[in-house]
Amino acid sequence: MPTNRRNFLKTAALSAAVVTTGVVGAPRVHAAGGDEIRVALIGCGGRGRGACFQALNTEGPVKLVAVADAFEDQAKGFAQLVKAEKGDRCALSDDSIFWGMDSYKKAIDCLNPGDVALLVAPPAFRALHFEYAVERGVHIFLEKPFGVDTPTIKRSLAAWKKAKEKGLKIITGLNNRKYIRTEETVKRIQDGAIGDILSCWVYRLQQHTCGYNYHAEWTPLQNQLRNYNSFTWISGSPTVDWMVHNIDICCWAKGEHPIWCQGMGGRQVRDLKDEVFDHITTEYQFADGVKMLMQVRHLPNTWTSFRSVIQGSKGMAIVGEGIGEPRIFKGYRDLSDDVVWKSDSPRNDSYQEEHHRLFRMIREDIPCEDVEFCIQSNFIGVMGRMAMESGQELAYDTAWNSTYELCPNLDNLKFDDPGYIMPNEDGTYTGAKQGFTKRF
Repeated sequence: MPTNRRNFLKTAALSAAVVTTGVVGAPRVHAAGGDEIRVALIGCGGRGRGACFQALNTEGPVKLVAVADAFEDQAKGFAQLVKAEKGDRCALSDDSIFWGMDSYKKAIDCLNPGDVALLVAPPAFRALHFEYAVERGVHIFLEKPFGVDTPTIKRSLAAWKKAKEKGLKIITGLNNRKYIRTEETVKRIQDGAIGDILSCWVYRLQQHTCGYNYHAEWTPLQNQLRNYNSFTWISGSPTVDWMVHNIDICCWAKGEHPIWCQGMGGRQVRDLKDEVFDHITTEYQFADGVKMLMQVRHLPNTWTSFRSVIQGSKGMAIVGEGIGEPRIFKGYRDLSDDVVWKSDSPRNDSYQEEHHRLFRMIREDIPCEDVEFCIQSNFIGVMGRMAMESGQELAYDTAWNSTYELCPNLDNLKFDDPGYIMPNEDGTYTGAKQGFTKRF
């Protein structure tokens, strides 16, 4: 049966039932609180380093046995750091520190079935690494995004289905789902605290910009790998990489995903030699006609806002990434006098909570979260980028049936290859142009 929106949502509903009831016959690889869990880190950048320390901070015996990165200095540098700071939970040797494009395989091969792979390399490689970790029968921390285009999203979805069949435990890097105050707020929205949802507003408007650390001695591919946020093929664009959290929270609260979108964006101020847009706006529509508007801007001297605003027939909620204290209001004004509810729970470290939950799932055989819904939220960002780059309206099924690959033949990419996109003679890149670019 071909996969379309209706089939996907039907599958997602089945996944939700699995979350509630558990996976029948799922193997219990590690006894509760008992056996040592061995860990391999794939991707030694900033987010990968954080995820690794968070995994090693979980309860019960756990040990880091391998690290991998495309760059030798990244892999060796982090190995030195983690040995110094977590020596009692680090079993790295010179033979378990890997670099190069195939280093993920070598690191995962150091694990036994039932151990944990932390998949935190740049987003373009997530599905590729996900597939291999599932094949090897290990549990997974799956950092977001889960794909950068429709084909890589579908690869991640297929890997998740195989993981379920094997009874593997997966937790996603949508850390705002593990922020207790956000969880409680979404639950109240779902229980009708603001009535029927009428609109959603997703903002990431900031003054700082992602930098571009260029090295003349590196190839274009190597510069792109080291500056992945600045290139669409490897990050998916800000619409995908940055906005997935708050897109997901709005969809989570509503219980479904949009079926249509259109958008616009461009480079007005940014002059670094990359291809990232400095402003993006995407309009989405759900099946019942409710709209969700997403805005991204990273420009100096501009107004800032980092949140999701969900308006309902009885009031409004402000929640999501960027909001430490979610609130529900009796109307549509962000006024302290209009607050009718806010969580009494203490703040928690949602990044650390991801790993506490993953390792508890493994040790106590607790069912996984709804990974399919998370992957679909990622796809909504991909769909929005397609519409924004092309300047066309886009239906869900058209985007889902796209076979366009930003990074074809990714499995065979070599570290010294020239790259998927090449700079112009002056070192600049030609990015997407609305009305002309069609990557779907």
